[in-house]
Amino acid sequence: MKLVFFGDSITEAGRKLSDPHDLGEGFVRITAGKLLPLYPDVKFDIYNLGVGGERTQELLLRIGEVTTLKPDVVVLEVGVNDVWRRFTDGETVTEEQFTKNYTDIVRTIRENGAKVILIEPYVLDVKDKRRFRPYLNTYIAAIREIARREDLPLIPLDEIFNGVSQDIPAEEFAADGVHPTHRGCRYIADLVIKELKKYL
Repeated sequence: MKLVFFGDSITEAGRKLSDPHDLGEGFVRITAGKLLPLYPDVKFDIYNLGVGGERTQELLLRIGEVTTLKPDVVVLEVGVNDVWRRFTDGETVTEEQFTKNYTDIVRTIRENGAKVILIEPYVLDVKDKRRFRPYLNTYIAAIREIARREDLPLIPLDEIFNGVSQDIPAEEFAADGVHPTHRGCRYIADLVIKELKKYL
């Protein structure tokens, strides 16, 4: 199975950008490490195409990196930077533009024969990220509608992380409210594997 992870810094997780076979130190590496012993009879070819700081429009511009590989499954994780850059660079992405970008990414991948698993963006209740919430909610709603319309599996990560952090400090999962800790990465990896099992 050829498996591609496509996203922003949460996916990138410190990988060497010149080497798509470098899986980084985050949930992609942990997912790979768990898949191999779980399915010893399956030959996995895994790529990490995450790039930190990217928004939906940047992913759309380099979608050819994904389609050229002709993957069986693509795990798509993007969205938080469409909010974040509003505050760092003053760049606003409308709900309509976000929806179009995200839909175009999904459809281009599917038209090239791959299955797609969506991971919704998230932000945890950490002080300086609370201002993200109203904008992120809009994008999450758009992603959920795309998943429904396109009949795609969706990992509701914002809902899950904010649920578990009711009893456990949010910083345990993402110290800055966005980038996952090792514990957060393990959580994401388990959720991804649960969805991947449907194709194995």
